Amino acid sequence: MKEVIPGVLMVERTWGCNVYFIPGENATMIDAGFPMDQRTLQRQVGESDESNGRIGTVVATHYHLDHVGSIGKLKELFGTQVMAHSEDAGVMEGVVPYERFKLDRLRSIYYAALGPLFKYEHVGVDVRLTEGDMIDAMGGLQVIHLPGHTRGSIALYQSERGILFSGDTIRNEKGIVEGPPPLFSPGIEEAFWCIKEKVLSLGFETLLPGHGSPVIGGASSAVEQMMRAQGRLE
Repeated sequence: MKEVIPGVLMVERTWGCNVYFIPGENATMIDAGFPMDQRTLQRQVGESDESNGRIGTVVATHYHLDHVGSIGKLKELFGTQVMAHSEDAGVMEGVVPYERFKLDRLRSIYYAALGPLFKYEHVGVDVRLTEGDMIDAMGGLQVIHLPGHTRGSIALYQSERGILFSGDTIRNEKGIVEGPPPLFSPGIEEAFWCIKEKVLSLGFETLLPGHGSPVIGGASSAVEQMMRAQGRLE
């Protein structure tokens, strides 16, 4: 793992999303990548001098497989507490269907061929989060509900240090700050409304996205510029 900012590590070489790790008495992981990332997560946590070799809590920013694929196995191995927003918990537990997306023919063939590697493993959610809840990590992470990418998509906000873990609602792939991927976001307009009305009102200088490189310094301005470039701010 590498330190991205003081007190926050990022697991290296995952196939799925960015996986962040916050050491401490109740070591906390934010998202957990694809199912095939489990061994990488386990090895790097075990090798970390700051982790005590275990994961106390995993917080899912949303239910998509590239973010929750390893959570079931981690819970089995470590007795990890699982947290997710109440609107996404049912999908993770298998009582609500995983939303299907209309893909072009090439993508459909690709995902069908790799299906055995990307099998969804349901997991019990121990804590159902709602807007404004506080997670005991980094002195307190506030849950910001940002529906649109999924009904229960969340960001986690550390107000004193100005840090935002944004999941897929805001990404920075190839150095371009952007909103959620339209192809996989049934409520894309709602997601951008949430960015405008809920995210831009937060004071944050560091953005730790679910995909792409962290933005260290000037993150709020970068998100505002993205919104203006898309004509979503007056």
